[in-house]
Amino acid sequence: MSFIREPMPELSPLLLLLIGLIFVLAGMIKGLAGFGMPLIAIPALTLLTGAPVTLAMGWAIVSLVLTNLAQAFTARAHAREALRVWPLLVGLFGALAISVPMLARMDPGSLSMVVGAMILLVVASQLLRPWQISQRWQTPVLGVAGVISGTVGGLTSFFGFPAIQALIATGISSGGFIFTVSIMFFVGTAIIGVALTTYGLMGPADLLLSAACLPPALLGLKMGQAVRERVSVPTFQRILKIMLVATGTSMIVNGLF
Repeated sequence: MSFIREPMPELSPLLLLLIGLIFVLAGMIKGLAGFGMPLIAIPALTLLTGAPVTLAMGWAIVSLVLTNLAQAFTARAHAREALRVWPLLVGLFGALAISVPMLARMDPGSLSMVVGAMILLVVASQLLRPWQISQRWQTPVLGVAGVISGTVGGLTSFFGFPAIQALIATGISSGGFIFTVSIMFFVGTAIIGVALTTYGLMGPADLLLSAACLPPALLGLKMGQAVRERVSVPTFQRILKIMLVATGTSMIVNGLF
């Protein structure tokens, strides 16, 4: 089955500079909050450069894969804890692999609206009180959460909800959480990258640009980590939520019109 690739914006020096700045900002958010690079990079690329959502995903692939691989390596001492939550990972990766073809079939307007709605849902989920899963129910709950996250991820490329909330509810240690989430995003993003390439939505030029986005992303990551202790966490979280709400709403409006 063939898929229609949306046209790529003309990459002028000014546009390349803008893309670099977007990845500096996205990396900084990840350095400050420990998450959020795709939530910032993909919508910003779509809204500010005019790139289709699938193309924006492709441009972010290398940065997302390698930053999560590096984060998993630093937390490798906690790798055995990931075995406790295997239903989550198996369900997520399986559902993602099955549903990801839908990402290529959706028209750009609908995809923009779905991505925007997903961003708003992620923000809303952060307002919920933490919950706990008893040992008896962990396997089925983690499995269901993984399947839901993988299915949503196949449609939008965002597969953190409700997987992250379910993972936290198991009481996993912070080190185990970091390792598991890093592996989850590393493998999941790689699956999406393979799908985009297979369906002709990401070509060699896109992969080259994606690789070129890695240095500014790493620069932003270092900057965010450097100022993390100097920024009021509650203030930063409020600013981030406002940014995400504005971004998600803009994506929905962009898809409608």
